[in-house]
Amino acid sequence: MSALLHAAAASVAWWMIDPRDGRRTELVDIEVAPSPPKPEALPAEVARPPAPDLASREPEPQPASTPPNEPGEAAVDAGVDAAADARPDAAAARRDAAVDARTDATIDATIDAATDATIDAATDATIDAATDAADGAAPPEPMAVASNGDGGAQATPPDAAGATIATAEPPDDAGHGRSTTAQAGLASQPFTDAGSATAPIASAGSGVPGVDRGSAAGTAVDTAALAAALAASPGAPSATDEPAVEGEPTTAGTAANLLSYFPDGHVVTALIRFDRLRGTEWSAQTERLLRPLPDYRWLFGSREANLTDKLETLVISTPRPRDATATTLVARTALPRPALRDFLAATTPVSWSVATGGLLGKRTGRLVPGDRRVLLSPFRGWFLLAQPGDLGALTAGAKGNPDTVEATAKLPPWLAGIRKIEAESGDLRGPALVVTLGLGGNRIPLDGLDLGLGLASIPTPERVSMAMELVKQGWLVRGNMRFASDADAIELVAAVQAAQQRIADSRLIQRVIGKATARVIANLAFARSGPRVSYATSISISDARAILAAAAQQLDHYFGPSFGRTP
Repeated sequence: MSALLHAAAASVAWWMIDPRDGRRTELVDIEVAPSPPKPEALPAEVARPPAPDLASREPEPQPASTPPNEPGEAAVDAGVDAAADARPDAAAARRDAAVDARTDATIDATIDAATDATIDAATDATIDAATDAADGAAPPEPMAVASNGDGGAQATPPDAAGATIATAEPPDDAGHGRSTTAQAGLASQPFTDAGSATAPIASAGSGVPGVDRGSAAGTAVDTAALAAALAASPGAPSATDEPAVEGEPTTAGTAANLLSYFPDGHVVTALIRFDRLRGTEWSAQTERLLRPLPDYRWLFGSREANLTDKLETLVISTPRPRDATATTLVARTALPRPALRDFLAATTPVSWSVATGGLLGKRTGRLVPGDRRVLLSPFRGWFLLAQPGDLGALTAGAKGNPDTVEATAKLPPWLAGIRKIEAESGDLRGPALVVTLGLGGNRIPLDGLDLGLGLASIPTPERVSMAMELVKQGWLVRGNMRFASDADAIELVAAVQAAQQRIADSRLIQRVIGKATARVIANLAFARSGPRVSYATSISISDARAILAAAAQQLDHYFGPSFGRTP
């Protein structure tokens, strides 16, 4: 009897506890970062001229028609005019043919001469190099040496063009082309250099356009480089191709350039997917990062706006980071129009009206001097805070229901494609944060902060993008950099790899820069082709918390008392 009672009690306890609940609890070591991803491929990047602003262009008048005065006039005069006009037209045709023949002959002769000179110079360079090698002489041109990440070195010809040919999809309706993602070979080293001695070289900077010096067996003319040289002549289109970068298959955000979605001149663009942060500890930390920003305080005051529950996506972009009135905000929300109006007018009164661009809101009350930005909801579920000058004629009055109205006027190119910016972060999964910075490509002095590497300064990219994807053990970080030249890209990657080794060997440096930063740097890996670099690393939960806390303090300092005045 006692045994039966104990068995019954054990059964009741078993069902009450429900061991399935225990299986749902999964322990994660917050100190251990996820396995760092390998550098990913960057599809070829096509530079395109700015899209014309068709929204504000007036249609050109058509030439007036001059029909014959009488119905039969054209037929009556046709035979006479044809005979009279034929003789001067034929003479003019002969003159044009002679001019065209001379012009074509000149152009053909120029191209032939350039091609012959290119081949002759390339042949001479190859013969000289072979002769020097046989005599044991030094190569005629110095070679740049960069670490390959395994303690070895890679020799790279200076000024390597890395002109990799790749295809790109045509631009969409908004003028934002999306490059194709080729399934390139996997990167087998932390630094895969498509312009180094370990990979074929296309147009490897022999000093002669169109010459391939990557093969020791002979010399070939790179027709793509020759065409690019001819295209650089006066009157030719000013579009150029940036080479592709080999690596792992490209994931969302890695090859992003968010600046291309905004008017010319923007230098900082950040995209935040609140729908991917919702229900995690990172939603509150992200809002903590945004709280010092002037627009957060001017829109919501000192209260907690709870953006994670109100917004699905938020994009912040500016041409002048220190000018708080220059920022453009774009957001996607599930809020209906009445709730959206209440949300945006909680602190600053807003006068709402219907416009050709949709629902227009003009802020009233105390505003920062010079802040002329207006609120506009051109599509249901989307709103923005932008400069009137960037909206064209969209602020003109119109009739309609403010709860359902959408833009009826022609949209400026940047606004026509703004809803596609979310695709940069992937449709079903991908990064929760994507940032693009336009850094200008200037060198920055290290002022003794070179970690003992003997570097006075280092180059910075013209543009750098970063995508952070949330995973179980922390964050995966991927992105791309574009430099002003191949040499700058080689120098920075080599400097970072030297710093990685220096940090790994010095506990003192690790303490100075912080263990979190040291671990992120240690996980960095690169792939390069020409002036473009793909990079990747990972961050543990613990390190991400420390880095975000430090970033919040930096933002508090950056947007200090001068930005602290709220209406």
